[in-house]
Amino acid sequence: MRILFANTAPIVKYGIGPALAELGHEVRYVFLDQEPSLEPFIDEFNPDIVFNDGGTGRMPKLFPLLEQRGIPHVYWAIEDPVSFDFLSLPFAQKSALVFTPCWESLADYRRHGISAHLLMFACNPSYHRTGTPDSRFNHDIVFSGNNYSYHPARQKGIATVLQPLIDHGYDLQVYGNEWWLDPNQSYTIPPSYYGGYMANEDLPAVCATARIILGLHSVDTSRTMMSMRTFEILGCQGFYLTQWTPAIEEMFINHHHLVWSKSPEETLDLVNYYLQHPQLRQRIARQGQAEVYRKHTYQQRVREIMLYLQSLAKPSVHVQPQVPPPSPAPVQVQVSHPVAVQPSPVPPAPPASYPAAPPPPSPTPPPLRGTVRYSRKPVRIKLY
Repeated sequence: MRILFANTAPIVKYGIGPALAELGHEVRYVFLDQEPSLEPFIDEFNPDIVFNDGGTGRMPKLFPLLEQRGIPHVYWAIEDPVSFDFLSLPFAQKSALVFTPCWESLADYRRHGISAHLLMFACNPSYHRTGTPDSRFNHDIVFSGNNYSYHPARQKGIATVLQPLIDHGYDLQVYGNEWWLDPNQSYTIPPSYYGGYMANEDLPAVCATARIILGLHSVDTSRTMMSMRTFEILGCQGFYLTQWTPAIEEMFINHHHLVWSKSPEETLDLVNYYLQHPQLRQRIARQGQAEVYRKHTYQQRVREIMLYLQSLAKPSVHVQPQVPPPSPAPVQVQVSHPVAVQPSPVPPAPPASYPAAPPPPSPTPPPLRGTVRYSRKPVRIKLY
């Protein structure tokens, strides 16, 4: 299948795009935001589908061109749920397939007669991997991301995990766009804490160097939608201290894969504690990386959606049919009494409430000072 992406953002060119290419599909990228038209790329590449993750200025460059050429548009609504009405819905109404990382948004699409499918963020182990330390990022604490402080959830996260550390003068650097210093923004940081723009390619080195990587989220009401940085930082074996969200608690175990905070006071306790316990930090970082490599890779994600994508493929020579392997011959088993064979249960729909997390395997031994409890509740650590 020939897949043309309308964006070159890291989530595309380092994430889902390479995962599709690994399955044998031919993948091309174009940064449509900086191109006057998509037409020359369609003429040259002849794609089966155009895969797009949004972009407020892309609509007139995609439509009616794709409709005239008979090329399906696949939309990944990575800004759900906050941009559902003005961005996701208009694109979805013109799309042959719609994916969203937000489970709660599936019902919103259904209300508009659109059948959407879940496609969460993930990591790509060949890119999000353990890096080499780099002296440029030799700080106790680092945050990498832009200043999207207009989101209420982001404001809460800043107040919980970022501002307390600035107020108390920790060795902290924030990397991202210059909105962090822009007086027109609702929140700014002192210039001494601003590290400038950081290339996405430096993320493995940052995680290998900084002792703690902070996490902020623009959504704190979803079971599945969280910052894509979560999977990427864990994939790079970073020690991740994040604001609490339902999605974080749904998918990870506190003090085992990462650490979450629900208050400024808890953030200070956690930072003070883990800065003094590097071996615990390293163990949690390794366990977090193992978890996302096991359950949250783009290679796994694309296999989950391939049937949907293949249903759109044009019947041409470059589309390879998927031939299932032959079923093994039945095995005759002698039994002394009848055996009732139960069919495999159908996976239940996601529950309305969050299931309790299982206890972590091989829990970390308690530290010499203070106490760390593996619990879904906030943990206060008192140092003696």
